[in-house]
Amino acid sequence: MAMILAFVIAIGSIVWGTATAARGQSMNMQEWSVGGRRFGTWLFWFLLVGETFTTSALLGASQAVFTNGSPGFFVLGTVVLAATVGYWVVPRIWRAGKRRELVTIGDYFSSRFEAPWFGGLIAVFGVIALLLYTQVQLTGLSLILATLFGTSVPKLVYVVAGGALVAVFVLVGGLRSAAFTAIVKDVLLIAVLLVIAVGASAAAGVHGPMGIFDAVKQTHPNAATLPGILGASGTNTWWWMSFLVLAPLGQFALPHMFQVSYSAKDAATIRRNQVIQPLYSLFYVLTVFIALASLLALPNLPGKQANQSLLIFVRDKYPDWVIGLLGGAGILVALVPTAVLILTASSLVTRNVIGPLSSCWSSSLALTRIGVVVFSGVAIFLVAHSNAKLLSLMTNLYSTVGQLAPAVFLSMLWRRVTAAGLAAGAICGGLIVALPALGSIALKAVPAGTVVGLPALVINVAVVIVVSLATKPPSKTAIEVGIADSSPASVEEPAKVGR
Repeated sequence: MAMILAFVIAIGSIVWGTATAARGQSMNMQEWSVGGRRFGTWLFWFLLVGETFTTSALLGASQAVFTNGSPGFFVLGTVVLAATVGYWVVPRIWRAGKRRELVTIGDYFSSRFEAPWFGGLIAVFGVIALLLYTQVQLTGLSLILATLFGTSVPKLVYVVAGGALVAVFVLVGGLRSAAFTAIVKDVLLIAVLLVIAVGASAAAGVHGPMGIFDAVKQTHPNAATLPGILGASGTNTWWWMSFLVLAPLGQFALPHMFQVSYSAKDAATIRRNQVIQPLYSLFYVLTVFIALASLLALPNLPGKQANQSLLIFVRDKYPDWVIGLLGGAGILVALVPTAVLILTASSLVTRNVIGPLSSCWSSSLALTRIGVVVFSGVAIFLVAHSNAKLLSLMTNLYSTVGQLAPAVFLSMLWRRVTAAGLAAGAICGGLIVALPALGSIALKAVPAGTVVGLPALVINVAVVIVVSLATKPPSKTAIEVGIADSSPASVEEPAKVGR
């Protein structure tokens, strides 16, 4: 019963979202990639939230709390900090897209520096980050289905089925499919988390919600303080602070956030969403609360199953209908963000890697759709060859994509910054994150526990400044792409210089 309910909910939601997105729409590159740039407050809200409440938030945070206690509380801060940064940066991204008819982050940097080569470099770097993020989502999908509905079916089968489903509904409706499906996903997820939280104390064998906190304090006295239950320096205060610095910066350096930002109908829609979005972080409290209950209910769970702790708790302690609801919500939590990630990766390659070779290819919807199929296959391959924990995957992701943050923010703040400077900085920072030997050298200069992406980011910025001052600055026209008049009139007469 639980499996049937889950698949009915998930497939029904995807079919509804795809049909609604495709109804009455003539698909072209702009419509498919950025929803025609006309998402209103509610549709933009659900799409943006859909890229926030992912499997890494649901399972990664619960795994961190279950394993180590307070280090998993990071999820309560990331949304608030990202919204604070987003209030300033997202309207600027949107204005640039509106004025120049941009579709990808690569388009933005090509126009901002009049350098298609730089847009292509950012596209390649961005695709790597997107594939890492897709790996997180599909790993979460395999865990959800295998844990809730049994392991007789190999996990890879679930991943392949999920990847195929993502490819189909993206191919049909593009970004609009993801936006409409996200409505069901978030409403359902909040509802099922509330149901699980209400029954958590009874399932954990204690009296009332406060009984969970009292029991955790008795069994794990260090659960509520850093570095947590395990007491390792890898999750100390420096880890916490450095990760919370990287997260909001990396959030808007993720290429798909540019594409999502372009989809809003106006800047007022964006600002309204950034103001109210921190309220959504309150629902992460439910995730933390349930994770603490599972810590009490599953004291002998092996560490290798920590990623599934929340799922095992629900599977063992709740009736089938709750398992089915969580399964349906979990499938959507994995597939909706994956759809946007795959769509963005394909758009980047089409417009900014292949596109410069021929202008007709840059706007080819058929070629972009082929890319969706290819990247779905690549993501499945990555999941099949990885056993990393979700929190580790997310830390690696933000360390990697955080190296694009100077390019995003300095392009909107410093007129003198150059493409050569930003490229040199991103390459230096990326090598420090990617090569353990360089990373260990960088970490020796900072306190123990610091996420490697932070010293890499400092070196990145230093290289950007030095190289930018030594190279020719961009033209006034290029500078105005990122540093322009912020009045509404500035977008009434678009200057269409993008492809």
